[in-house]
Amino acid sequence: MARPLDRTRDQRPGPVRYEAPPAAAANDNVSLGPAPSSALPPDARAIIEPVPIATNQSGRAHCNQWRLRFAARARPFVDPLTGWTGGCDPLVHVVLRFPSLEAAELYCRLQQVPCEVRGPASGADRSDQN
Repeated sequence: MARPLDRTRDQRPGPVRYEAPPAAAANDNVSLGPAPSSALPPDARAIIEPVPIATNQSGRAHCNQWRLRFAARARPFVDPLTGWTGGCDPLVHVVLRFPSLEAAELYCRLQQVPCEVRGPASGADRSDQN
């Protein structure tokens, strides 16, 4: 049985040489198709809120930062053997910090995650609160 000819193979006698197909440059910054979908589950919901200020500290280092956390998708349950509370939703433990509310909302838009903003009244600057 004859083998089909491989067009990339050099048909001359001697060692076999294969030509690699031209590869795209690693830094060409060209989109290769539609935007990638979010790696988060489709039923994930984000909650954006200001980083709470500790009452026992007077510093204001993180007073204008915002945090993004995910709402629980499943109720926690009590382990009958140990009595510990557990859950099956790993997103509950994910907390992201952002320098502004706009940055957190932009992240949600890019990841295609619906978000809910909780925080101080609009226009209130948290650095002036005592």
